[in-house]
Amino acid sequence: MTDETAFASTRPGIRLAGQERADMQDALTAMVVTLPLNGMAHAELHLGNFGTRPDGRGIGFLFDDIALGAEIELAMGGDGGVTVFKGEITALEERYGDGAPKLVLLLQDKLHRLARERRSRVFDDQSLDEVVRAVANDAGLRADVDASSVAATYHQLNESDLAFLLRLLWPLDVALRLDGDTLRARPEQPDPEPIRIDSQDNALRARLIADLNHQADSTRVLGFNAGNDQAVAASARALPSAPAGTTAARLLGRLGWPGAEVVPQPFARSQGEADAFAAGHFKRQAKRFISGDIRILGEPRLRSGREIELTGVSERLRGTYQVVHCVHRFDNSSGYETQLRVNRPDWNG
Repeated sequence: MTDETAFASTRPGIRLAGQERADMQDALTAMVVTLPLNGMAHAELHLGNFGTRPDGRGIGFLFDDIALGAEIELAMGGDGGVTVFKGEITALEERYGDGAPKLVLLLQDKLHRLARERRSRVFDDQSLDEVVRAVANDAGLRADVDASSVAATYHQLNESDLAFLLRLLWPLDVALRLDGDTLRARPEQPDPEPIRIDSQDNALRARLIADLNHQADSTRVLGFNAGNDQAVAASARALPSAPAGTTAARLLGRLGWPGAEVVPQPFARSQGEADAFAAGHFKRQAKRFISGDIRILGEPRLRSGREIELTGVSERLRGTYQVVHCVHRFDNSSGYETQLRVNRPDWNG
């Protein structure tokens, strides 16, 4: 950890509807921010809700002005800090009978708006990239998309926009999430500045497992193109960017353990889809060869999609891991911690 982070405030900063709320920061007893790689981010705030009102109206409930739908931004690190979450209040709860009254705010990022209405419609002869951009535009969001340029007909059948996009992107191993106010749907990229985590320093607890279960040395997809009355088939046996270490597929070959996998769903309707489905499924499985859970001192720069450089572990497990699930957690008793779920496609063996 740097000197700056060592002495930065570990208490979250709170902005409500664009305004700094020092009173909410002082009343905060706990915070949980959950940032998945794929899907909706959400947060939970616990506030003491009784005391001396700052407006001079005596003692009473403190936060009657907080309304459903209001936007909240949470930052860590002091002096403006690093924003760890920005979303809207979708539920609030008042609690009584266990000490002073409490107010619990439940928040979701703006991706929740894509889940609020079911639709049935057809996107005819469009690429998946065009479909994602159209859905983002309907929701008033910018789009950062590079999923697939293969043209096809896509049917949204009594699905929310969110469920529809998640279903279409999953076979390609492309995650959908918000990056600020931009809908992001593109392959993950190497992190230019991975954050160093040392099991002997800022990591409080770590568990790593290299697991050959559910790993394959190749993936095969079969389908049928009704337009030209032709069967289609595709296979994948390597990651797009070959890791430097030993992958699960390579280790299966050394051991002589057969591991070919045929993927029955989704059904490929063209050669382009078959190629994309095979590559996506192989990558999704292969990158989970090594997985782990790490709990560290709070680090607001971390979120899903970023990478860490893990040290202080055995030589075969030392190296770069992708964050696939990130939770920022604060409470008055234990302070600020960050919990990570990480993946890696190879080891140093």
